[in-house]
Amino acid sequence: MVLTPASFGGVVLGAFPDVSLNLIAAAIGGTAVWLATKAGRRLRLLRARRFWKAMGSRKPLLVLGAPDFEPITRYEPTGMVGKGDILALVEIESQLRELGFKGRIVESKELNSQDMRSDLVLIGGPDGNSVTATMMGNLGGAISYEFKWEPGIGPAVHDRLSGTAAAVPRYDKAGDPASDFGLIIRTVNPLAPETAEIVILAGCWGYGTAAAAEKLRDRKFLRKQRKSRHFEALVETTVVRRAHYNAKVRDTREITPAD
Repeated sequence: MVLTPASFGGVVLGAFPDVSLNLIAAAIGGTAVWLATKAGRRLRLLRARRFWKAMGSRKPLLVLGAPDFEPITRYEPTGMVGKGDILALVEIESQLRELGFKGRIVESKELNSQDMRSDLVLIGGPDGNSVTATMMGNLGGAISYEFKWEPGIGPAVHDRLSGTAAAVPRYDKAGDPASDFGLIIRTVNPLAPETAEIVILAGCWGYGTAAAAEKLRDRKFLRKQRKSRHFEALVETTVVRRAHYNAKVRDTREITPAD
């Protein structure tokens, strides 16, 4: 068969409808994916904004602990902060910024009496952050989880309701953590219960602290907590080569206002 200009034009014209349909289908498919992605992101941000809205609009203080142990201050006079706490700080600051909110970063020892009655995001456990220790102490029986030192093991999360260790990190043969646990606590500021709230993000080690902060970006977790304004959650994470992975929520409990 010999193609003449006329017959070649007929082949092209005959194929053109198929090409057009493919292009239209691709455009529709691409638009659908874009819309689904955008809708999913908006839904995630909506739930995150619902969580942070009250505190975010009041510009919370993001409070880091910086222990003043003598060996540390000899090495670095300005103090040192664990990597897990830094990761948690970066994560929370990023979440707030995405939602159009801002928080001010302060060190725990810098807070004055007025600051202590503000909206606070407390990063790090009671051993490393003195404000976390103060707030957890003042919350008393309102919260059921606390940190305790297990002799021969190290820090663990204890359940006040059962009186037992609810979560103890595992360690590898070298003695490095192979898992860690963290707490997310959101409740009223016990020093100003009518006007301010606090969020505590604390781990047995820094891995648990960072995992707790990252969990506040989890849409499924936020959806489950949408009816509980104040709650405590136990988070577990796997540690491999000193990095945390696969954070999951082991338990959540609603915090009811004190009478």
